[in-house]
Amino acid sequence: MTKMKNQDGKELIYTESKTLRDETLDNVSYDFLDKLKVIPYLTDDMVITTYQVAEYYECSLETVKTLIKRNRGEFEDDGMIVLSGQDLDEFKQNILQGSNEPDKISSKVRSLTILTKRSLLRVGMMITGNEMATRIRNYLLNIEEKTEIDRKSWAIQREVGIIERKRMTSAIAKYIPNSKHKKFAYPNYTNLIYKVLFNMSAKELRENRNVKTNEMLRDTFTEQELRLIEEVETIVTGLVTMQFTYKQIEEMLQNRYTNQIV
Repeated sequence: MTKMKNQDGKELIYTESKTLRDETLDNVSYDFLDKLKVIPYLTDDMVITTYQVAEYYECSLETVKTLIKRNRGEFEDDGMIVLSGQDLDEFKQNILQGSNEPDKISSKVRSLTILTKRSLLRVGMMITGNEMATRIRNYLLNIEEKTEIDRKSWAIQREVGIIERKRMTSAIAKYIPNSKHKKFAYPNYTNLIYKVLFNMSAKELRENRNVKTNEMLRDTFTEQELRLIEEVETIVTGLVTMQFTYKQIEEMLQNRYTNQIV
């Protein structure tokens, strides 16, 4: 509860922004909803009724209906369906058997709204003055804050890697004797580093990660991978400076790093 107070109302940004709701729903796992409260789904694809949504948030059915009415397009995009007539009769007979839902659904009900698990989370982003919804929004904020910290940490490591890469290419330019084969030293050392860490050449890695250039390839590496690459490039820089041969450097790297990541 302390965390909720510390958020100081920031969680209400979800209630105000459809764009933020959609972006979050596209990038978050909904599994945490079950950990907060048990959800008795009606089918294997985890659909629920508006009655169950109201129970989950401990609010009135009218509150849920009003949210849906005001934001119908969002819920329809999530896969909401409205059953009536024969479809409703079959649903009651085939799906609701064995659950306590029929007791809450009057035989006089002419239509029934069925929502997805995605919609259950969307309601939690929208409803205000509700303890469960506030817990959910604060949970999402905490995820976003952690993600932002992780992104910054990755970006720093990426920049460090760029610096170390330049140091390595400068060492190659300065300490490897000039020859008609020197131009191959740069891609050869790059491939050597990738081979000992990933067991793939730069070309194979680009194909594996579906990118076109080595620069784009670097952007696909995780922070751990970037850190290891930087470490190996630092070693290569030092060994090249001390004028070890390519074969000697290859043997030392293979002995130390092979299968570090793969």
